[in-house]
Amino acid sequence: MGSWKIRAGQVAGVRREWHSTGSLEPYDIVHHDAFVAVKRPFRSALRLLTAMGKTTIYDVVDCWAQPADGLRYRDLPAIRGWFREFVRDLAVDGVIFPNRTMREDLGDLVPNPTTIYHHYWPGMAPIEVREQARLVGYQGEPEYLGQWRAVIERICARHGLRFVVNPSDYRNLDIGFAARGGVHASTLAHRYKSNVKLANFYGAALPCVVNDSELAYKETDNGQVRFFATERELEDRIVELLPYETRLEAHRSFLDERHKYTLEAIGDQYDAFLRTCHERRELAPTGRYPAAP
Repeated sequence: MGSWKIRAGQVAGVRREWHSTGSLEPYDIVHHDAFVAVKRPFRSALRLLTAMGKTTIYDVVDCWAQPADGLRYRDLPAIRGWFREFVRDLAVDGVIFPNRTMREDLGDLVPNPTTIYHHYWPGMAPIEVREQARLVGYQGEPEYLGQWRAVIERICARHGLRFVVNPSDYRNLDIGFAARGGVHASTLAHRYKSNVKLANFYGAALPCVVNDSELAYKETDNGQVRFFATERELEDRIVELLPYETRLEAHRSFLDERHKYTLEAIGDQYDAFLRTCHERRELAPTGRYPAAP
């Protein structure tokens, strides 16, 4: 799974003493002090670890069933009711949210909430800006685009561009594109999906156009991200990025921004949060933080 690869496997690689695993073994339990469950809460394992005095963290990234829960819980009261039940018996010292909006909406239902954004893919190199734009690209599950795939393909055809899905290398692209449509364009997705696609655009210093419904992108906008809500706005933003100088300006600003989303920078945030939760646990080893109300 993408969430596991990014939020567990890759993050665990930034510290020699960290380790990622799909199943807990006795060696893991004995030789580690803090544990982070990613996406799936593994409730029985968290209860066991808590009983043994270990520090436990839950990273909630993409924790809902997609798209089923998005269709079922359509507004904030319904979402809060679902999440309250989801975390009610969670034995954790802290919770990591993938964006600020999710933490603000739901953070009062869990102990010690924080926000840690996604890093961009390790090894990603910046593009070279070409005089003439030729390729617009999207990375992700094609079905998540919904109606936007036909829209962006029409726009690209009108302006002598080609749209590609899951390019082999971001350095082949001139403009990045991100949107969510159809059954995948739910309130849950729009408010709580991570910033990973924009983080990758920063990592590649790739000028981009993204749907303004996804709040993680707005939270991490450096002022050079182009947003759209309608087909007309999407076309206007694409046309806006066609001139070389405009793309070069966005590219240079992304080069200045990309350091915030390196694997190492995000790993440092995990490290700091783990240490904070562990220190709090040491100060109150016999008590648990309040359960969700």
